[in-house]
Amino acid sequence: MILNFSNRALRLLKPVFFILIATLLWNTLAISPASSQTSQVQTNARKLKVSVPPEYPELARKMNIQGVARVLLTVTSDGRVVGVKELGGNPVLVASLVQAVRKWKYESADHESEIEVRFEFIQGH
Repeated sequence: MILNFSNRALRLLKPVFFILIATLLWNTLAISPASSQTSQVQTNARKLKVSVPPEYPELARKMNIQGVARVLLTVTSDGRVVGVKELGGNPVLVASLVQAVRKWKYESADHESEIEVRFEFIQGH
């Protein structure tokens, strides 16, 4: 009976342990966070028409995970986000950012664009 409880407990703790290790590694290797909450880095100026801010994940809040998440968007000429590539950040925070940016819309342009988005997740914001 005790052995079964231990196996069950280990199965439940594995995901938490993975997230904890990923967080520790990220905090150790992370470059200083951006000064603003959201910033876009792009060579061609495309204005954002519709943006949904990412939600602070409950797991990140409970584990006090903070930091910058970065993604690279592929935006069609009509302003739709058709691709999101994860560039860096804590996996829990990046997942939240990816979910949000998929809903964003940009102004139309005569070509497809790639836009880097950085979002700083701060506890209590």
